[in-house]
Amino acid sequence: MPLTLDRMAVALALTTALHLPNLALAQEGEPNPNVTVQDRPRPDYDPLGIRAGSFFIFPSLTLAGAYDTNVYASKNDEKDDFFAIVAPEVAVQSNFSRHALNLTIGAENATYLDQSNNDYLDFFARGNGRLDVTRVDLVSGGLGISRLHDDRSNPNDPGTGNGNNSQDLTEYWQYEANTSYRHNFNRFFTVAGADVFRFDYTNNDDVNGTKRTHNQYRGSLRVGYQVSERLAGFVQGTGDFRRYDDTGDVNRDSDGFSVKAGTEIDITGILFGELSAGYVFRNYDSSEFNDVSGFGFGSKLTWNVTPLTTVIFEALGDIKETTVQYQGDTASSDFQKTAGIDITHKLLRNVLLNGNVAYIRDDFTGTSRTDDTITTGAGVSYLINRNFSLDATYQFANRWSDDSTKEYARSIFRLGVTAKL
Repeated sequence: MPLTLDRMAVALALTTALHLPNLALAQEGEPNPNVTVQDRPRPDYDPLGIRAGSFFIFPSLTLAGAYDTNVYASKNDEKDDFFAIVAPEVAVQSNFSRHALNLTIGAENATYLDQSNNDYLDFFARGNGRLDVTRVDLVSGGLGISRLHDDRSNPNDPGTGNGNNSQDLTEYWQYEANTSYRHNFNRFFTVAGADVFRFDYTNNDDVNGTKRTHNQYRGSLRVGYQVSERLAGFVQGTGDFRRYDDTGDVNRDSDGFSVKAGTEIDITGILFGELSAGYVFRNYDSSEFNDVSGFGFGSKLTWNVTPLTTVIFEALGDIKETTVQYQGDTASSDFQKTAGIDITHKLLRNVLLNGNVAYIRDDFTGTSRTDDTITTGAGVSYLINRNFSLDATYQFANRWSDDSTKEYARSIFRLGVTAKL
C-alpha cells in the first residue's frame, strides 16, 4: 500500500505541474467550441493528408520501444522484459458539405525480447457515417471488425503467471454494427439506437477460451427535453441480450435492461458532456448463476479549464461478462465501477503534457471475490513538425484482491516516434 501512495503522489505532482505558467498563451487564442487541447487544430503541426476527391487520407506509422516490469501481471515470480511495437494506420475522412463518411484501418504488432508468448498482432477496420436527412433528422451508423487480445491483467486471463510456462495470450475477433436515429421536436428530442456485437474467441479451448464466444444485441430509446441551449434532460431505456454459442456445460445466456436519467451539458468551449444514473438488472437463464441488479451510471464531462488545459472526468458502472472462478464458485458477472480523471496541458506550441489517474472496482457476483485497481500515468508529446512527433509515457497499475494470487503491481515505460503524411 505505501508503494501505491508514493506513486499516486508522483502522479498528483505531475498533474499539478500541468498548471505551469501559460508560456504559450500569447500564441493561443480562445479554444474552439467543444474541442479539447489534445484535439485542437495546429496548422503548423497537423499533417496535410492526401487529397482524393472529396476525401482526405491520413497514413501514419508508430515505432516504439517499451519496458514492462511485470509482463504477466503476477504477484510472485515477476518477469520483466523489453518489447518493440510497430503500429501502422490509415484514416480516411470525408470533406462533404453535408453528411459524413469515415474509415480507419490499423494494426499493432508487439514483439518481446524474452517472453515471446506475450507477442501479439492486433488489427482492425472500422467505418462510420452520418446522413443529414433534414435539419432535425440525423441517421448515423458504423461497422467494424477487429482481431484483439486480452491483456495479462484481465481477470479472465487463464495464464499461470509463471514465466515461460504461462499460456499464450487469449485472442478473439470482434465484429460490430450500430445505428442510431435522432429527431428533434422543437425542445423535445428522441434518439433510437441498436447495436450488435460478436465476440469470437479463437484459442484456449476451455472455460476461458472458445466457450466465451457469444453475441450481444442491444437496443435503446432516449427521450429528452432541451431546457436551454446549454442544458438538456433525458430518460433512457436499454435492453441487452447475450447469447453464447456453447451452452452445454455452462449456460451463460442472459437478458438485461437498464433505466437511467441524466443531463446533457454544452457550455460551448468550456464544459460539455453527459451525466446519467439509474438502475441496471441482468437475469441469467441458468439457475446456477445469480441474477444481478443495482445502481448503474455513465458519465463523461470535458472541461476546458483554460485555453491551454483540458480536464476530462469519466465514470461508469455496468454489468460485464466474466468467467472468473473463486473458491469453487463461478461468477455470473462482473459488476464493474470505474472513475478516472485525465488532464492535458499545452506547455508550448508543440509540447503537450498529460497526467491521469483511475480507480476500478470489480465485484464478481456469485463469489466472495472483489478486486480494487488503481492506475496512474503521465506522458509528454513533442511535435517536431507536421510529419513527425515523439511521445514518452509511463503507466503504473496496482491491484488488491480477495484472491491474493491475482494481486500485482506493474509499471510500463514507453518511448515512441510517429510519422504522418
